[in-house]
Amino acid sequence: MANDQKVKDLMIPLEDFPHIPYWFTLRQAMAIVREAVGKFKGAFEPRAVLIFDEKYQLMGILTLRNIIKGLEPSFLQESGPVAMDPNLSVLMGDLAGPAMRAASQRPVNEVMCPIQVTVDADAPVTKALYLMIQENVGFLPVMQAGRVAGMIRLSDLFNVITQVVLGDQA
Repeated sequence: MANDQKVKDLMIPLEDFPHIPYWFTLRQAMAIVREAVGKFKGAFEPRAVLIFDEKYQLMGILTLRNIIKGLEPSFLQESGPVAMDPNLSVLMGDLAGPAMRAASQRPVNEVMCPIQVTVDADAPVTKALYLMIQENVGFLPVMQAGRVAGMIRLSDLFNVITQVVLGDQA
């Protein structure tokens, strides 16, 4: 890895990364993700949404896993009959559709994850890589002057490492 490469050189700027206020619903978050997929087709595929409060302070992150878990109908949760036999979900038929549509009205702050760690925009990419491995996360909010400037993803750092290992570095 180039010693002078900084996190800000690889980050996705905040204006390009999906972000919403905490009172948005899961349905609205899904629409934002779908819109971002179309807008940035080929550039990157958003797998998370940043969540902000009314003062534009970062509150948390909503991953695709969080969204799906938030939509999970109560009869499919571990305490239900499916915990005994996952094949029973087939017998439930179309019940998941209406239940998921109803669950999609939940506010995102009920299912988001709090931000555990951030990285400074001027930090070397090796620090971001270290933090992601230590915290077992796939992306980090990038901070500059106390504000969120963007996001850096593990896949971007993997590309840098791949260039070094495979000798593709310019």
